[in-house]
Amino acid sequence: MKAMCLQSTVFALLLVSLGCGGSSAMKPLPTASCTPSSKAEFAYVLTGITVSMYTTDSCTGTLTPTTPATVATGGNEFGAEGLAVDPSGRFAYVANLMSNASDLATISMFSIDSSTGVLTPTSPATVRTGYFPQGIAIDPSGKFVYTANSDDNTVSMFTINSKTGVLTPTSPPTVATGWSPIFVTVDPSGRFAYVSNQDDGTISMYTINSSTGTLTPMTPATVSGGGGPFGVTVDPSGKFAYAPVPYGNIVLQFTVDSVTGVLTPNTPSVVAAGNNPAWVAVDPSSKFAYVTNRQDNTVSMFSIHPGTGNLTPNSPATVGTGTQPWPIVVEPSGKFVYVGNENGTSVSIYTVGSSGLLTAAGSAATGGSSMSMAVIGAKP
Repeated sequence: MKAMCLQSTVFALLLVSLGCGGSSAMKPLPTASCTPSSKAEFAYVLTGITVSMYTTDSCTGTLTPTTPATVATGGNEFGAEGLAVDPSGRFAYVANLMSNASDLATISMFSIDSSTGVLTPTSPATVRTGYFPQGIAIDPSGKFVYTANSDDNTVSMFTINSKTGVLTPTSPPTVATGWSPIFVTVDPSGRFAYVSNQDDGTISMYTINSSTGTLTPMTPATVSGGGGPFGVTVDPSGKFAYAPVPYGNIVLQFTVDSVTGVLTPNTPSVVAAGNNPAWVAVDPSSKFAYVTNRQDNTVSMFSIHPGTGNLTPNSPATVGTGTQPWPIVVEPSGKFVYVGNENGTSVSIYTVGSSGLLTAAGSAATGGSSMSMAVIGAKP
């Protein structure tokens, strides 16, 4: 596990209902004239060897622990950094790190109760994956799962059983990456995948076989990642992509080729962020982008140019968070933003204004360091 990821327990935020094993520390402000969603909404927060589970209030963004409030991941003392929930909200997956290069790791598999949001292990409960899987992703169709394995420089590929959620390795089961892949991302169309290689400062680019889920390197196979990129975020329109570079205090800006998926740096190719930017989230309208800055406890707020994809800081440019913010997610309706504070053992909750500005609206206790989060809710 690389230095940055080691000191900062990764928080993967998946919006299914904000979860963390604890009660809300501060309740969000109520919104006027809001009709609650008829669809149950859930959130999940990975805190190492457990997942905290929550229901989300579609009017206020409040997170309420389920009963039970947590479920064990089934991993060992090395814990887990990656959590992913399928788009339909039926299944959830946790990548368990195991030990560095001595043991193949596992993925814990869960089914999701559609009424309560509670996770239940599948049978079997785990499947083997590569060495030290720090990143995990699911394609938008809910057919395939991928892990970025930082200690063997591969991505493991799986198909999802649509009835049980159990994963089966593809053939071949892996594809090569650059050095120390730590995040894997699938674009909104489900046609392309991107892997951030921390130690060689590149982003690997792949096309996805829609039938088998296997990845094939693009031509060119990589693009410069600016010296240690973290996870690639593709905006919901599929036109632009962004990657934070923590050690450079910048965010890379790319345009996505709609046919080939190749990433081309924008002009300018970077935008300044705060101190140690680590995670990028984009709202459902592709108008606003948000970046967590780990060392100054802020979120940078940007507007997105619809033609170029370039980011422009909002005014004010930042909003405060808890201690060491890591993952950030915009819930599917675009009304709320959630930030996992690794050292603050909490999730900060924000409302999203019409101009993209975030307003603090409360927090929820996580019961541990937020490594990853996922939220699934009603779309606008």
